[in-house]
Amino acid sequence: MLSELAIGYLFLGGVGGGSLAVLSALEIANARGARIVVASRVGVGFRGSSARSPMPADALAWSWPLCLGLLALGVLCLLVDLGRPDRLFNLMTSPTLSAIAVGAWALVAAIVIAGAFSALALFDGVCIGMVATCVLSVAGVVVGATVAIYTGILLQSMASVLAWQTPLVPIVFVLSSASCGTAVAFLGAVFANTRQVYEHAIAALARADGAIIVAEAVALAAFVFWGLGSEGTREAALALAVGDLAWAFWGGVVIVGLVVPFVLELFTTFDNHRLQLLWVATAVLVGAFALRWCMAGLAAYDVTQMPEALFGLAVGSA
Repeated sequence: MLSELAIGYLFLGGVGGGSLAVLSALEIANARGARIVVASRVGVGFRGSSARSPMPADALAWSWPLCLGLLALGVLCLLVDLGRPDRLFNLMTSPTLSAIAVGAWALVAAIVIAGAFSALALFDGVCIGMVATCVLSVAGVVVGATVAIYTGILLQSMASVLAWQTPLVPIVFVLSSASCGTAVAFLGAVFANTRQVYEHAIAALARADGAIIVAEAVALAAFVFWGLGSEGTREAALALAVGDLAWAFWGGVVIVGLVVPFVLELFTTFDNHRLQLLWVATAVLVGAFALRWCMAGLAAYDVTQMPEALFGLAVGSA
């Protein structure tokens, strides 16, 4: 039902939105860290100020262009899938407010914010001030979360597939996008060339991602059990659990996307963090793509797409 371009958009938009939200949150943390340093120099104490180090600017400088590229590729997939660029413009300028229009505007805003941070990273000597950075970062968190939520709501709004008609779909997508955002931040840390000690930032990100992974696993389990509980969605849930999609679901989503990064993050050491974080980021991103591929594939197992199953459902309910 969904084209490869649509699946690519769901993946790239989700990763890009999650990256924007996570990186913007790290910018806020860095601004707070800079405030703590300044305050400590003038004799104002902050509890715990000496025990934490923010993410190095060099790491974020690598992550921001990656975030921008992901968002741009997501928009490109959307434009090509629509067939004509003017269709997206018509959606954005339509007087009727819809989830698609909100998502389109959020994508544009996300590219602008990610582009601004990428430009600031490129021109190293340019500084817009702490207040402006915080304002832009807060906007980035809100817009990034909106883009991530939108990719899930886009599926949920398609009434033709019963398996997508649950709030668990956008919940799973948002959690997956947040984990992907930490993966992009990890990639920045992999390529960063800095002497700044930032093991506390890496450890905090790893703990946060571990919590996100657990929440995503719970949401996925709830989604499968929800699907098994209804005749209209049972075939789709069985396809994930034991059917044609099981290899991608258990192998790609669960093992590669959830178990592997969760275990690796438990044993991450700062001495070998670059290689470890590279593996974590790769596993998370592969799992995120497998998740969206599996979700899109559920359309083929929906009773509305299978006349014989729909007839059986009608007979059973009669």
